[in-house]
Amino acid sequence: MLKKIILALIIVALLSSCNNDQNEETTKTELPTETQTEATTTQPTETEPEIIVKEGIPSPISGLYYPQELTELRPVAIVFDNHPSSRWQAGITKAEIVYECEVEGPYTRYLAVFLTESPEHIGPVRSARPYFLTFALEFDAIFVHVGGSNEALISIRDYQMANISGMTSGEFWRYYDTGKQAPNNMYTAMKNLRDAQSYMNYRQEGSYESWNFSEDPYPLSDIYESKSVSSFSITYNENYHVRYDLKEDTGKYNRYVNDKLQIDEYYEDEVVATNIIVQKLRKAVLDNEGRLALYNISDGEGYYISNGEMIEISWEKTSIRSRTIYSDKDGNEILLNPGQTWIQVISQNSILEFEENLDG
Repeated sequence: MLKKIILALIIVALLSSCNNDQNEETTKTELPTETQTEATTTQPTETEPEIIVKEGIPSPISGLYYPQELTELRPVAIVFDNHPSSRWQAGITKAEIVYECEVEGPYTRYLAVFLTESPEHIGPVRSARPYFLTFALEFDAIFVHVGGSNEALISIRDYQMANISGMTSGEFWRYYDTGKQAPNNMYTAMKNLRDAQSYMNYRQEGSYESWNFSEDPYPLSDIYESKSVSSFSITYNENYHVRYDLKEDTGKYNRYVNDKLQIDEYYEDEVVATNIIVQKLRKAVLDNEGRLALYNISDGEGYYISNGEMIEISWEKTSIRSRTIYSDKDGNEILLNPGQTWIQVISQNSILEFEENLDG
């Protein structure tokens, strides 16, 4: 009798141990594997809608959720090279907002604004232009560049901008492993920039106005009179054009440069935009070098594209530090979907083509 009792106890103990192991395994697979707490998504079933679990608080410039201490950092705005010899760029997928603007010649550059992420490899970094400064000032950002035009360098001083330049800082390096040559191979890392921010005694926390994000992704047609757009292109000149193609499964857009899928050089991820804002403004050629004035302290028209839909918008920026407000046809600030935003700054010479039936 005693042997039967002992045997029964052993069996119960083994069953309990197995159940505990299964529970532990389930717990491990359900917990996020990243330290940052961007919205974590459980796998939907055929009968259950997708459930998004949020931890932390939303970033003021992406709407995605992160630990509060990351959202309170001061943004960093970095000028990225986009010369053909500089592609592809490293760390660009980690930015919250990316502007693309024309520079002299048949080229453009990016101004990428970072807040919560800390890329290990960023670049190539290139020189400043005046309109990059006034976009960066909207975020009270640390401005990162490698030199600049005379007008831009004078403005950095006059605006008393917190800036880190690769011409004077030791936080940059020339990177030759991918075959790039100077001046198209100057790189840095966010840790280097944050260290410089500290020892240069720049303020650590940002002071700027948050952007307007929805709590959850939504179709634009829920709020606005929208048109269906699954693909569109921008031709800046005969040598350079950009195209966005909708990923039907996510509602986000792949980005193509001269018909090549854009990827992150370091992280090897596809460049995917949740929001695209097309901002039309006036440009003028300033000198024999072809340097430009882009009049972004002004107002104008444009488009907002997200989740396969598009609406017409207007925009206004009233001073060098004021935030550009993008508004719907009724004058209300537009509601962005949470995620990375690309702002395509175009001028009177750019060609914008929507390749889908806009009556959809």
